[in-house]
Amino acid sequence: MKKSLITLAIAAAVAAPMTVSAAEAKFFGYSQITAAVGKGSVGNTAADGLRFGIGSIRLGYKVKQDKAWGKLLADFGKGADGQTYIGVDEIIKDAVVGYKFSDAANVMAGVFKTPVGMDFGLSTKDLDITQRGMEAPLVLERAAGLMVSGRNLSGFGYDLGVFNPTGRSGAVDFGTAGDAMGYAGRVMYNMGKTLHVEASYGTSTQDSGSTAEDYTVFGVAGAYKMDAMTFKAEYVAGSSVLGVKDADEAVWYVHGGYAINDTVEAVVRYYSATQSRPVGNDSTLGNAYIGANIYLAEKNNARIQLNYVLASGDTDGADAYTGVAKGYTDDIFLAKFQVGF
Repeated sequence: MKKSLITLAIAAAVAAPMTVSAAEAKFFGYSQITAAVGKGSVGNTAADGLRFGIGSIRLGYKVKQDKAWGKLLADFGKGADGQTYIGVDEIIKDAVVGYKFSDAANVMAGVFKTPVGMDFGLSTKDLDITQRGMEAPLVLERAAGLMVSGRNLSGFGYDLGVFNPTGRSGAVDFGTAGDAMGYAGRVMYNMGKTLHVEASYGTSTQDSGSTAEDYTVFGVAGAYKMDAMTFKAEYVAGSSVLGVKDADEAVWYVHGGYAINDTVEAVVRYYSATQSRPVGNDSTLGNAYIGANIYLAEKNNARIQLNYVLASGDTDGADAYTGVAKGYTDDIFLAKFQVGF
């Protein structure tokens, strides 16, 4: 019954803009099929052969009417009976409405991405590698809330939001809506499509009666594009992970891409994660991605991504890395084929 109600609600929401002749509606979606070969984690000896899976299977729409706008995005790779950490089934990625007063004030409310993390801000359709990076569990993820944004302010921009507890974050497993809160903000500067830099900060608080710690996260990132070359770097640090005092984690990466031609782009990315434990030794984990993006159509609408991941650092033993910023502890080959519109 629950699945039927959710399916009906999504169908009604998708159909709604079709009934408003004055609105501008745009539908979009994509499917991603993955494959992997290799252990990926130390001790994996039973399932290290070729296996297939699903990345994202998403369908949504954007609608605009004068200065009012809305967006709905569903991921059918998530079950309607899945987790509801923020009060909304995981199948719903974005459900947001907004009103753009001006470039300096675009107000939105609903379920959407909190403004922490440059790479996290990209759609999975546009990622440079086959999957979300190691820093993704440290950001505040999506949450229900209210945010005001500004863009194109002499190159500068900002986001400032207040949210329910950010329970979809891999670093947050606490908080009750109406008691605990989430807050996040970001400032940025853009020089056309050549340069982008940003800094962000967020927190998700404990309930008022809790003695555990609030989670805080800070990020700084930049991207530079020159002709066929692309360079990116990002640093994300979380404090009091899962509400535990002195349980801190940080991830940084550097990325380079080179478009060999209109079809093939070579990519290299290196991740380094550090885990500080309240008890025991610190640990580190490195993942180096080497691969290529093969474009079969424009705007990432059809693309094959190939990555070989080399694992390094504390991959096993008493001090093995166990942070929420997940990575591979053994080498693995990854592939993804996506088609969208």
